[in-house]
Amino acid sequence: MVKKKTTKDYIEPEEAVKIIENGAPHKVKPEAATDKATKEAQLLGSTKEAIQLRMAEIRGELLLRKAELRGSIDTIKARESAKEKAGKHLAVFGAFYLCLLVLAFLASVQFTDGENLAIVATLITLVVTQISSILKGITDVAEKRDPTELMHDIVQQQLENEHEKEN
Repeated sequence: MVKKKTTKDYIEPEEAVKIIENGAPHKVKPEAATDKATKEAQLLGSTKEAIQLRMAEIRGELLLRKAELRGSIDTIKARESAKEKAGKHLAVFGAFYLCLLVLAFLASVQFTDGENLAIVATLITLVVTQISSILKGITDVAEKRDPTELMHDIVQQQLENEHEKEN
């Protein structure tokens, strides 16, 4: 059974700010209560307000953290290159596209006579091969090298070439 939130069960952020600014409501003032029943009522009311205040603080922190994380995700997506986006898309749908082409070939065989079947098979094979190479070109990522390592390799190569010329 789900309990509906009423105004008594939930404290608004503005009200929570007022409570924080006006002092700690969860502390019972001893001079305000004289008998035991009154003290218990004040203590229970103050505890409930303190709990509601803490819940409002936690909700605010969670909403703020959620907004920060959503902003971080949006920033990461915005910095993605087209090659990375295409690679992710093709990782999900690439096999589907190739299967669709094979199914198109099988469907075209139904309506093609035997003499033209070799031509259709050759064309479909060519298309599938080209699409596969395009997919591979998009998804392959070249290894990035440090420029200092690259310069070191070039210098080593030149020194080896000079050493070979001397001998």
